Amino acid sequence: MRSGRERGQAKLAKADVSGVRVLFKALRRGEAIGMLPDQAPSEGEGEWADFFGRPAYTMTLVGRLAQASGATVLLVSAQREARGKGYVIRFEPLALNFTQSVPLQINAALERLIRAFPEQYLWSYNRFKVPGGVLPPGEVREA
Repeated sequence: MRSGRERGQAKLAKADVSGVRVLFKALRRGEAIGMLPDQAPSEGEGEWADFFGRPAYTMTLVGRLAQASGATVLLVSAQREARGKGYVIRFEPLALNFTQSVPLQINAALERLIRAFPEQYLWSYNRFKVPGGVLPPGEVREA
């Protein structure tokens, strides 16, 4: 999987603070980065936001990086064509309003893309899991 993801000129960043620094520096240099916004983040790196009417712990990193760097956020989708004839790749800007929940905006945009081709989304990925250390929505830590 790693070799496939590193094809071409792609470079991988670790899923930790050092990786966030790598991503931010790349944006400051005017480079493009890619992130999978439907991956459940670790404790303290996300917020609960509705996804198809259910709370999903959603990363806040996309919004933080976009706001800090001024980078344009693009949604990229790949639609498989029939009979293995290839893919249709679509790029569209996602204008984020930083005064509102960015994870909620991202989830709404993902829902729109998924609804267009629901048979092509990886439904087996548990988007609604509660990551270790994260309180389920509505629960409060006791002091």
